[in-house]
Amino acid sequence: MEPRKLPGPAEDIRKEIQVLIPQLKTVEEDESGNKKYSGDTLSELVSRMKSALQIDGNWEGRLRYWSKRTKLDLRDTAYLIPIPNEIEVNGWFLKDGWFVQVNNNPVVGAGATTLVITPR
Repeated sequence: MEPRKLPGPAEDIRKEIQVLIPQLKTVEEDESGNKKYSGDTLSELVSRMKSALQIDGNWEGRLRYWSKRTKLDLRDTAYLIPIPNEIEVNGWFLKDGWFVQVNNNPVVGAGATTLVITPR
């Protein structure tokens, strides 16, 4: 679990997603206030992000907001990309403009918006 700096094109896409957040539709919100976002433009940006990071097309990305500390229930490995601010992952901070591949069920801090890319 070693954080890596986003390459230039991926960082540009991250910034586009950041600008888009206020316009996105919340498709689901649980009792804790965690949200899932959706939208055609977001889907296009996620696809471009996967390409920029050379992630297989069989993976899917979702933009999530975590209102409270949340343990992510991941089946396998995943990539986490903080948008728009740094996020806490397992007690350490993942900065803006960086991403990390995790292989366990990480705990993300409260108030974090994260692009999560997982295998389908």
